Amino acid sequence: MPEPTTMSLPCEPCRRCVFHAWQLIDRDELCWRAEWECDTCAFGAPDTCQRDEGRGPAPGDVRAAVVAAEGTVLVHLRGGGVPALKAVRRALGLPLAQLHAAVRDGYRATPVEAELITRLITGWTAAGTAAPG
Repeated sequence: MPEPTTMSLPCEPCRRCVFHAWQLIDRDELCWRAEWECDTCAFGAPDTCQRDEGRGPAPGDVRAAVVAAEGTVLVHLRGGGVPALKAVRRALGLPLAQLHAAVRDGYRATPVEAELITRLITGWTAAGTAAPG
């Protein structure tokens, strides 16, 4: 998947433009995609291609759109051990203070983030090995 790029927009979205955002998991890595779609103006037309995608944690507007569409789930991180928490921190880009708070209080994750966290904690706990990095 290509790295996200900054693009100049030929126009602004109209009132009928719709912003779509997704998160997905590719080889135990969080990825995201976003695009505009409109049946009125050319803002989201394939020839203007108002699409973006990337690996790692989604930008704030993309994650907010996913949360608005899919909600969040509370994921408890206790008991995962240090290797699992390192993997979760790396996958979600959480600052250390936020990771500590998530261990204490749980983490409000999107459904895809929750699936990835579960995979990472289960995988590292079952493997009994240290997380990379």
